[in-house]
Amino acid sequence: MKKILFTIVLMVVTTACHNENIEDAPLFGKIAINASTCSEANDSDTSEARFNLQNWGVIPAVSDLKVEISGNGVARTWESLSAFNEENDIPGADKNDKALLFPATTHTVTLSHGEKGVQGWDKPYFEGSTEVEVPGYELLANAQVEVVLANSIVAIATTDNFNGYFPQSTFKINDIEWSAENIKNHELLFANPGKATVTCKAVRQTGSVTELKKVVELKPTTRHTILFELSTAGGAVVKISFDGTVVEEVEIDVELNDKA
Repeated sequence: MKKILFTIVLMVVTTACHNENIEDAPLFGKIAINASTCSEANDSDTSEARFNLQNWGVIPAVSDLKVEISGNGVARTWESLSAFNEENDIPGADKNDKALLFPATTHTVTLSHGEKGVQGWDKPYFEGSTEVEVPGYELLANAQVEVVLANSIVAIATTDNFNGYFPQSTFKINDIEWSAENIKNHELLFANPGKATVTCKAVRQTGSVTELKKVVELKPTTRHTILFELSTAGGAVVKISFDGTVVEEVEIDVELNDKA
């Protein structure tokens, strides 16, 4: 008799647990992330209009991308996509008890690499995101995310006439000093998108200083070039061009002992 009662109780408990799983199943689903990186940026100063980031070695490995998944009022992060995949452990679209479960609602999947808002030499920031609708019954949603350069690249150029007249010029972009040596060392200068202040301290052969300043608008995923040139036709004029378009002309006094 005791055996019969024990068997009945066990059947009731098992049935209750099974019914609970059935009720919870519609509420959660799984997410798999398929990521890629864009190896190009816009380049307004070239005829090709594309800048190959791969040549500069700044493209992050897909496995190193930071992961953030937010939805249903909760945000979860993983330091890398490889860490997410290891914890998630979804081999394809097969059912896997180890897979992470997310509420069956809309989720935003964001991948990134680098420090957002930080600018300077060799400081690229990559980011990409997408929204997915997570199904219930522990079914799988596939998130396709392309990560692109989210900040801007800035380059300074000068003409021979400008260099002859101002042999000791220095430049800054948002207080970051421009250095041609960094370019030779295969580094790029990255700045935040938006308004940027470009300043020039141009020293003539006589030692006198001409200071120039220009505010430009930087775009994400774009390489910008600011060109300083000197025109001596009818007087000395410094022209500042931004991506091939003259945006400022500054007349300067000519000194008699300048050797330009």
